[in-house]
Amino acid sequence: MNHGKAGPHNAGVRASSSLSSTSTGQLSWRQILEVEARRQGFQDLGVTDLSPFRVAGDRARRALEQGRLAGMPWYHPERVRQATDLSRRFPWGRSLVALAYPYAPASRPLGPGPRPVAEARRPRGRVAAYALGDDYHLRLDRALHGMIEALSGRSAGLRWHRFVDHGWAFDRAIAERAGIGFCGKHTQLISRSSGSYVLLASLVLSLELPADRPSKRGCGTCVACLSSCPTAALAAPGVLTAPLCISYLTIEHEGPIPAPLRSQMGSWVFGCDLCQEACPINARLSPPPVPTGLASSGLGPVPFPDLLELLLLTEPAFEERFRGTTVRRSGRARLARNAAVALGNQGNRAAVPGLTRALQDDPSPWVRGASAWALARLGGRMARLAVGRALARERDPAVLEELQTALAAMPAPVGAV
Repeated sequence: MNHGKAGPHNAGVRASSSLSSTSTGQLSWRQILEVEARRQGFQDLGVTDLSPFRVAGDRARRALEQGRLAGMPWYHPERVRQATDLSRRFPWGRSLVALAYPYAPASRPLGPGPRPVAEARRPRGRVAAYALGDDYHLRLDRALHGMIEALSGRSAGLRWHRFVDHGWAFDRAIAERAGIGFCGKHTQLISRSSGSYVLLASLVLSLELPADRPSKRGCGTCVACLSSCPTAALAAPGVLTAPLCISYLTIEHEGPIPAPLRSQMGSWVFGCDLCQEACPINARLSPPPVPTGLASSGLGPVPFPDLLELLLLTEPAFEERFRGTTVRRSGRARLARNAAVALGNQGNRAAVPGLTRALQDDPSPWVRGASAWALARLGGRMARLAVGRALARERDPAVLEELQTALAAMPAPVGAV
């Protein structure tokens, strides 16, 4: 997925001079780039120039004006202005190199094979596949540094600047114009070799390289991704309303999840892959899925994590488990809030004791409020008792409102849980 935002800013500038694409030894600069890109794990490479990205800039400005990027203060008009014309920021730049790094989609939840009964009954959530393993910003930074070291060793005059989903650049527009793919109706780049299961990076280089032609491919009449989105975040082909997107809600959104959207979020606790999973191009091109052995347990992010474990993580345990991973971006409170919503959506009353504990003890009002909502969804005598007791001791106004709404939604208990 073409995701993420924050990261270091490093120009890596050396002695100034513009280099041409003449061969070094027996290989051209283009061939050297391709060899080094493959060596570092990149699957696709394309080249374009630094002329302004006016269409992408206009789209971004419209999205800001229409409120489709609300809740993301880091995406602002100045960022758009600078991303639109990279030639002003890098007057020494002669070429833009677009790169796509493939990642594996998740396998089916928990995969086949026997498991202990207790484990099989534990409610499971979902994590977007791009967030599995170590932080992709670090992964791509390492890959780009490997490329730059190889190139710099061949010319002391090389100047460069890297973008890894940061630094104010339109990564998808760069990749599209460089010919490594096209933007699908779900707004993500669909690459030549791996579909949309790719992470994007790019390099500004002082090398004069011939530009590739943009791809002429497209989605045709297919709209599978649009209908796959349960929150209707994809309002039209190529038009995403971020505040409705499950990825935004689980990662960026601060505070309680808007009540009308909670039941549409399913089991997602970090990101969402539904539009990618619906894409028929991905069905043909996506890399092999994550091995099922990673799906059940272990440290760090896994495709189908134990929701009760995530709900009840302490701050130190969260930091220990997710250090060096993309999931750490969400913070403990967001992740636990998301886990509570997912538990409410799954309808498994085995989660009532864990939700009761979170409602009683969690320091975050986001988590307590989401736990109250989840208990109301699950219902039963024990859930109603937990909400009633919490109502007597809660002091946060927002959580009190959640508790009152939850209690009103639960019918008088009949029998035991």
